[in-house]
Amino acid sequence: MSDPATLRFAVGIFDAWADVQTSIGELIAGGTAQSAFSVLGLHCALAPIVVHAIDGMSLLDLPFPRNRELVASTIGPVADRLAAKLAGKAETLAAALGCWLIPRHAAQLEQAVSAGKFILWVQLFDNDDERRAYRSLLARSSNSVGVHDVIGT
Repeated sequence: MSDPATLRFAVGIFDAWADVQTSIGELIAGGTAQSAFSVLGLHCALAPIVVHAIDGMSLLDLPFPRNRELVASTIGPVADRLAAKLAGKAETLAAALGCWLIPRHAAQLEQAVSAGKFILWVQLFDNDDERRAYRSLLARSSNSVGVHDVIGT
């Protein structure tokens, strides 16, 4: 990537927190930095888990006005970019994600969050990162795994 404001992520949808935690642990053991992970979900699902489950992770609430429940993300580049879209008057999580994703993918991620699922974003720096992330996410996620570029704030 030539634009430093563009970040690349592997993204997987998980039904269970245990699977998120297993993927994170596996990827850290393989050399992925703790700072490469972001988790997106409902505040009510993430808050009780993240506080106790992952050292150094804390949440940023993302109160999109037209989402029925409060969305949250672990602090990091995904949360920062979503917060910027919220400040720019994005009405829903799908609208914020729609700045980077096609509408169908943005809606799919919003629906997964609304259903209480966890979205794990793994920042990728090279092809090896991408292969490792794909293997881990595909083995445990409940849906397809995608790679998405998130541009600027």
